Amino acid sequence: MKKYTHAWLAMMAMKRLDKAEIPELEGTGTAAKPLAKYAGTLVRWFKNYRDFVVQGAWYPDEVFCDQGMSHGLKHTPFELGEKPKFMKLPDTMQIYKLMRAESPIYKKKQAFTVVKGNLNARCDAMAHTIVDNFKIQYREEKGNPIIPSSTHMAMRFYIMSHYLADGHMPLHCDARALGDIHASIEKSWEDQVKKSYRIDDKNNRFYYDPDGFPLATDKMTDLIKAVEDDLVSRPFVYSWGANGYSTREYIESVAQYSYMLAHEMVPEDIGDISWSKYKETEVYQRFDEYSAKLLADAVDSIARAWLHVWIRYREWGPDKPKNNPDNYSK
Repeated sequence: MKKYTHAWLAMMAMKRLDKAEIPELEGTGTAAKPLAKYAGTLVRWFKNYRDFVVQGAWYPDEVFCDQGMSHGLKHTPFELGEKPKFMKLPDTMQIYKLMRAESPIYKKKQAFTVVKGNLNARCDAMAHTIVDNFKIQYREEKGNPIIPSSTHMAMRFYIMSHYLADGHMPLHCDARALGDIHASIEKSWEDQVKKSYRIDDKNNRFYYDPDGFPLATDKMTDLIKAVEDDLVSRPFVYSWGANGYSTREYIESVAQYSYMLAHEMVPEDIGDISWSKYKETEVYQRFDEYSAKLLADAVDSIARAWLHVWIRYREWGPDKPKNNPDNYSK
């Protein structure tokens, strides 16, 4: 994905945490988590540092330059492999539901394997380091030069959003050589984001509406509107989708279904073609449908992962429940 697409997805994750109907409590007894309260405090914290979202969300491409390994989890068919173990996601995830209903890979249990990439590990590492740095900030005395600034912490959240979003881009999860159509798809999304929102290019930021989110133009595309509508209406699920999952397993699961979608969006008989040729294919008729679903899923994933990180920190330190052990590992 490109610069403003990544930044927009991060801003939409903030908007989802702010506008969606988030359950008041998750769990029971002393382990219950006041999700709505935590989402509210996180959004209020984010709004102090939102001007850095474009810069932060683009750091992995512009500064880290780790695209070769850390921006994908590349899958390929493996004819001699065992039947795959399909991982789980929350039932609200649209590509997850769609691929289980339509993908031949899922229906026929076609074997596949990961041949390149450590995106799942990268996302998990980002989650851990954000919590770790918050702990340093909380523990050390104010003014200590080793304390990470809150601006730095916000940048880390935005950087994390980049990697989380990349797991939802189907061609980041497919080992086929599809560079031309990959770039064209991402350019289409970027063009639509730029058309749909007012952007302050000189200052590397969005203009904001009265609620503090990207200011829409009067030319918002149907695709972008579909994502905006979804982030408010989709039920919010805090769970990763299966017991024992963390950020690592969650993104590994996302990547499985993104790989399946890659074969729906770019079938083998099409291959790496130009955008103009792609628009003449039958599969292009579902391009907006697929795009809206996967982009909305990306927003949902970013919001979910951010809230997990925030709660892990808050319950360790500022809001630690009495007689409750540190839940650092999840």
